[in-house]
Amino acid sequence: MNFTFLPTLPFTLSYPLLFGVLLVAGMLGGELARIARIPRIIGYVVVGFLLAPFTRAMGMSSLLDEGRIFVDLALGLVLFDLGRRMDLKWMKRDWTIAACGFAESLLAFFAVLAALLALQYDPLKAALAAAIAMTTSPAVLLLIVHDSHSDGQVTDRAMNLTALNGLVASILVTILLGSAHYEAQSQVEVAFLQPLYLFLGSLGLGAAMSWIARVIARHIEKTREVHFALIAGMVVCAVGLATMLKLPVILALLCFGLFARNDDRSYDLLNVNLAPVGRLLYIVLFVITGASLPLASLLEGGLAGLLVALARGAGKMTGVLAIAPLGGLRVRQALGLGATMLPMSSLALLMEHDISRLFPPFGVELSTVLLSSIVVMEIAGPFAVRWGLRFAGDAAPVDLTATTRMVARVTTGD
Repeated sequence: MNFTFLPTLPFTLSYPLLFGVLLVAGMLGGELARIARIPRIIGYVVVGFLLAPFTRAMGMSSLLDEGRIFVDLALGLVLFDLGRRMDLKWMKRDWTIAACGFAESLLAFFAVLAALLALQYDPLKAALAAAIAMTTSPAVLLLIVHDSHSDGQVTDRAMNLTALNGLVASILVTILLGSAHYEAQSQVEVAFLQPLYLFLGSLGLGAAMSWIARVIARHIEKTREVHFALIAGMVVCAVGLATMLKLPVILALLCFGLFARNDDRSYDLLNVNLAPVGRLLYIVLFVITGASLPLASLLEGGLAGLLVALARGAGKMTGVLAIAPLGGLRVRQALGLGATMLPMSSLALLMEHDISRLFPPFGVELSTVLLSSIVVMEIAGPFAVRWGLRFAGDAAPVDLTATTRMVARVTTGD
């Protein structure tokens, strides 16, 4: 008999099934974390840690590689949303915001660089690791802000500083990669043209996507539902184009969001809430991040990884405390703002992964130390952000928030 209609063995794990498994498992982990009164993100990451052995047993070399499309889409939404929140007009009115962003980024860079040089690492590779360490996790910040219903001066500044340090880090990594290629291959053309292409290409792609979105927005119904579909579709297209053109998704989507917010014709695009679709992708993003962070690296990196995490935290906190009070923030608010800059997660992991692929010597020498630092801040970062927002007065304590929501439901009859 002919049984070709039956599925063949062994079964192949399809992308829809992979997405569904990661989403449901992550959601359950997040709910357990909520019940335990800890940030949901911790639950997502722990689920990733637990899934890692199973994915390896199934022959999946790396969940980050297998699920890269989900990672890129999630980060695309995060970075667009973050770029859209970066208010250049505000920075022009208050110079301390940009100054604070550059101060915390550069002090973190030099603190990590000094720590790695003290550990006898190669200067160029140490500089690449330090540039990655400049970034604050935008997904952690956005999710904690959303879950804690945070709003205020510190929250708004944290969004702008995170977008700014991500932009600065992406540009610096691009420049340093050119130097790394020159050192490895002695090709002046590659060393000069590659960073130029990556930077100008990302800038051009972001500007083009913003212009196209505005042109379409002028000719469609001006409702949030329609504009939500437009923006979500344009973000997905931008991720696909950046991948096809071999441009950094991080820089391209930040530029897209930046141009979408800071254009004189900002009334064309409505300011829609991307959280409904974003939440699904963020859960998968953190599960994949957890599964891609080998816990063994925490032991292998040891004191070096902890030293890098401490140096980075000290640099960021010092930069914020030095500048933020000049902009009118109280010391308590400045401390809270400094704490929101501490998480280092999926963005840093993706940059490390891509650099290791493009520049293998980096992966051999520094990945263990950097991954160890990312593991530390992946776990400690969400707690730091939640504490910082509460300490600054932007977010209410858990009990008060829950009580307020319950009263609102009773009042509205939900």
